[in-house]
Amino acid sequence: MSKRRLALVVPNQRWHKFDLITTWNIPPRTLCQLGACVEDIVDVKVIDAQNYQMSIETFCKEISDYNPDFVGISLLSTEYADTLDQAARAVREMVPDAVVIAGGVHVTTKFYDVIKNPDIDYACRGEGDNVLRELLLHLIDGDPLPSEGLVYRDGDRVVSQEKATVPDLSELPPPNYKLVNVDDYTHTLPRYGPGRYPETPGICLTVSRGCPYECSFCQVPMISGRKIRMHAPTQIVDELELLKTQYGIKSFVLYDDNLFAMRKQAKELLREMVDRKLNLKWHVSSFAIFVIDDEMLDLMKAAGCIGVNVAIESGSPRVLKEIIKKPIKDLEAVPSLIKKIKARGMYVLANFIIGSPGETWEEIRETVSFAENCGADYCKFFIAVPLEGTEMYEMARELNAFELDHRANTPKLDWRFSQLKSDEWTSKDVSILRVYEWDRINFAPERIEKTAEIWGVSIDELNKIRQQTRLALQNEAMTA
Repeated sequence: MSKRRLALVVPNQRWHKFDLITTWNIPPRTLCQLGACVEDIVDVKVIDAQNYQMSIETFCKEISDYNPDFVGISLLSTEYADTLDQAARAVREMVPDAVVIAGGVHVTTKFYDVIKNPDIDYACRGEGDNVLRELLLHLIDGDPLPSEGLVYRDGDRVVSQEKATVPDLSELPPPNYKLVNVDDYTHTLPRYGPGRYPETPGICLTVSRGCPYECSFCQVPMISGRKIRMHAPTQIVDELELLKTQYGIKSFVLYDDNLFAMRKQAKELLREMVDRKLNLKWHVSSFAIFVIDDEMLDLMKAAGCIGVNVAIESGSPRVLKEIIKKPIKDLEAVPSLIKKIKARGMYVLANFIIGSPGETWEEIRETVSFAENCGADYCKFFIAVPLEGTEMYEMARELNAFELDHRANTPKLDWRFSQLKSDEWTSKDVSILRVYEWDRINFAPERIEKTAEIWGVSIDELNKIRQQTRLALQNEAMTA
């Protein structure tokens, strides 16, 4: 008897809207890891409507042609929640008897809303590797339901199990990259912006899960927990060697939330990379500057690291301690730490957040000044986005700081523009400041060549990006 069929689906965010800055593709490793966990019990097909920019009509045809028994739909951002419903509705129309399973960051954080959709049969809360396998075995062979991670309807009642995590990532099978055409993912980053592949073809990897820190804006603890877990260093390097030999990968980007906070294990990984002479260049998209030491930096350089993205978040000690709650105890030490990184030949990108609930206008300006003078090669300014379930969300609610979507009478969610207000500033003030200070600091005549190098584009292309960013701000002002 032939195996039943599972489609692993990523909706196209353009079905909801197009925004170059907030659109994310899902790196193939996520889908290939999930597929590898269940491919012995079902046939697996990946239908990535986002990466291939499928229309809803093309997506429907893909679903109809494959005629799956089960469909797993993954969605990253709540900002694009509507695309999950569109995908589920399309599946229900094309294959009415298919079991629809929703997962991903949005589903984990908003599972009660997700399961209200009658086109969705099950939602996965947390990490789905084991949940999906156990659920499929239940549906196919009558095995028990998963004991954690599942959300479903029982008559009029919603059953919500505790969030699922995988305690030991080394027990998972290696990702099966044969489930996708790897070449279609290796020339552009999943997200638009700096921190490019050092060389193409390149690939993005997430080899750990969880973060131990308590930043008020972050959903990671409710998604994957405070305990960091990572794949065994030998497994990670085995995977890199496979990607290099079979797919010609020349570089990679680590997209982990806080891999290097596991100092001992991170150093073991770096030594393994050096010992095996991988000769791959790489970049770190999230690097906790307060955990570095000289040994780690030397190992990173020896292992091929060319750049890091450090999250500083604020130039105000009060905002760091009382609002953002980032464990940087000595802001004055940050420039010297950045200097140490750059002394190894690695460039430094730095993240800052402005417009947090309770932040004063002078503290916002203090952050801009700190960013300009901290020594980073490129500064990224993010608007504070209080996500539901975070401490910052509760701060904003208590201060009555939300700009409401008057159609739904709920807080707005937009990653590009501020949706908060205070007695000292408006959401428009912060949105305008962000765009023009980002432009002033990063594209000064003495810095623009380095910025173009970090982005991996020409100066002419960079100037077009600057213009498009200003235009997007003007369009937002016209529609607000």
